[in-house]
Amino acid sequence: MSTVYVVIENGIPYENVYTSFASAAAVVKEKHAVQIAYQIRVSEGYPICSKIDVPENILTGKTYLYVEKGIHIYIYKIPIVSI
Repeated sequence: MSTVYVVIENGIPYENVYTSFASAAAVVKEKHAVQIAYQIRVSEGYPICSKIDVPENILTGKTYLYVEKGIHIYIYKIPIVSI
């Protein structure tokens, strides 16, 4: 069975689906690179809010990423069932 990964940011899905967790997380990091860089800069190298480098939640298929206040992101692992 194949799977895809869907990124949902504040209740709104990204336009694309991804074939791996790593590619989905990379898109999130790219989209929010400015916010993440700012957090690192103001905290002297230690991100003050970002929890974006989290491993995939294998048990539930639902991984939560937190960029900063007001930006909540979930990556869902969705199975593709053939008919």
